[in-house]
Amino acid sequence: MKRRGVHSAYAISLLVIIAVGMSGIVYNYMNTSNSILSSNAEYTINTATLSGIQSGILTWYDIVLQNTGNKPFIQTTISVDINGVTYDLSQNTTSIGPSQTLEQKGILNVAVVYGNSYAVRVSATTSDGSTFVTSRQINAG
Repeated sequence: MKRRGVHSAYAISLLVIIAVGMSGIVYNYMNTSNSILSSNAEYTINTATLSGIQSGILTWYDIVLQNTGNKPFIQTTISVDINGVTYDLSQNTTSIGPSQTLEQKGILNVAVVYGNSYAVRVSATTSDGSTFVTSRQINAG
């Protein structure tokens, strides 16, 4: 009696083709997941200066941020805590792409004390809705 069936070489070839196809699908899925997980939103406060001017009744601020992540920011808010009060500085709605910098400078109608420590806070939003918040203590000069 002759047995009719699939020749073993054909069966092995079919299994190899299925395995290669499945590994391609898994690779594509993992690669897509990895790129989503590795995208980040991050600002670095490069420099921040608070200086008393006009006999100490006003404060000059100059703050430079750099987008060190790989997502562009579409909105950035910088604030400074002086004597327990939070002062929101000019809000930026210009897109700041990866590696780009943002500089905010101006004058606040409040006094700082030379050598005292003050907190600079940054809050930013990316185009996909992600938010990033950071802060840094600086000494008034």
